[in-house]
Amino acid sequence: MSTDAATDSATDSGARRFRRGLAATLGLLALAAVSLGAAGFLQGPKLVDAAVDVQRVTRLAESRLVLQLNQPVARVGELRISPHEPAALELDGDRLVVTFARPLPAGTEFHVAIDDVVGGAQPAAADVAYRFTTADEPVFTLVRRSQEGRPDVVRRATASEPAPSDVLEAPRLQSFTAAGEVVVAAAIEEDGTNTLRVAGVGETTQLVGLPEPGVVRRIAASTTHPLVALGFDGRTNLGGGEPRYRHALFTLDVSGAQAALEPVLRPDGEPFAVADWRFVPGTTSLVLQDLDGGLFVVDALGLSPPMALGAHAELRGILPGTAVLVVADPDGGALIDLTTGETTANELPPAGLPEQAYPGRVQQLDADGAYLMDVLLAGDGGTESLLALVDGAGTEVRWAGGGSSRLVGSCLSPNGRLVAVETVAADAAYDGYPNAPSPVDRLTTVVDLASGDPVLVQNGGFSDWCG
Repeated sequence: MSTDAATDSATDSGARRFRRGLAATLGLLALAAVSLGAAGFLQGPKLVDAAVDVQRVTRLAESRLVLQLNQPVARVGELRISPHEPAALELDGDRLVVTFARPLPAGTEFHVAIDDVVGGAQPAAADVAYRFTTADEPVFTLVRRSQEGRPDVVRRATASEPAPSDVLEAPRLQSFTAAGEVVVAAAIEEDGTNTLRVAGVGETTQLVGLPEPGVVRRIAASTTHPLVALGFDGRTNLGGGEPRYRHALFTLDVSGAQAALEPVLRPDGEPFAVADWRFVPGTTSLVLQDLDGGLFVVDALGLSPPMALGAHAELRGILPGTAVLVVADPDGGALIDLTTGETTANELPPAGLPEQAYPGRVQQLDADGAYLMDVLLAGDGGTESLLALVDGAGTEVRWAGGGSSRLVGSCLSPNGRLVAVETVAADAAYDGYPNAPSPVDRLTTVVDLASGDPVLVQNGGFSDWCG
């Protein structure tokens, strides 16, 4: 046999082996592809991404969790949420959208599961699950210490980190509010007028002057936007001249490096004379009531003209985490949905208090009429302060102070799940501060409304939740 013939024979044999190997390899690849396709066919939809704002979901009703799947969804089974929360499930192509009916509790781990999720191209069902933990709710308090020869200080803590940290200080502080992690405080100057101190915008505390010498009457912040508002009265000057501003409302945008006050103006360009006001959660709007009882929706950034809502005797607040306004008139109360303009009667269940109980401030929790009430209970042994939770099922005590202390304030958290209870000793003296004197040594106890359990105790008071 020649060398060339042997070479040709070897080449043919190698080619056949290569073709057989290639065929086997392709067969295996085809089998693997079929197997993978069958596995995908049998597995059903899979979660590939999820989105939820863990801060916003604690501040606003109708907040969403969006679950992104790897294919469009045809149908689903049961939605389960632990701990339980009322919610709705919507199918949106390859997304599952869970909308929570009310703001969620802070600092809580949630497990969301959706059973029997079936894709549009595959009949196999799969369970989809996701876990997330909501953000902690910061608690700020003002501790007045000038009588001890130390500056007043605003402190911050959370239930998970209860050791407070100092955020802002000044020789004397009248009041403060917090927009996110930015704290704005009204400082008291030597002549009794106010200036503003802003911490959390830039590296150092800013000093913001008011439009003229005067006094801040109230200060509060949006629960969802970097916006602050304050009521302001100018002071008559030494020459007897009238101030420019009386009962004025100013806004402060604290999102940038430099904060500047802007007056809230009527359509004619003059400042509103304001009796009361509230921020609307989830928007840049405020609802204000003028001195004649007229209600208006105004944009804090001045981007749209004021909108009149009619006149009412009393502006009682906004339901936590919603755009539903609570108003009252001599013939009854009403709820005004600012998103739709719809007005409905607001009927509150009776508290059923004993004869020796004296009702105080009422803070409404929801559209069903549940509310929190300050109560002073008188007896032979003295008086006792209580907080009562009232709803259609009855009345339950959520906090009791005892005879050695007295209640000086209670304010709901932005989500309506917690209440800051401010107390002082029953015989506490006053600090003598101009414009806003207070009993000394305030103590703030944060109470879970669902259980009545305390979750945090912190020195100081003047909670920014009271805005």
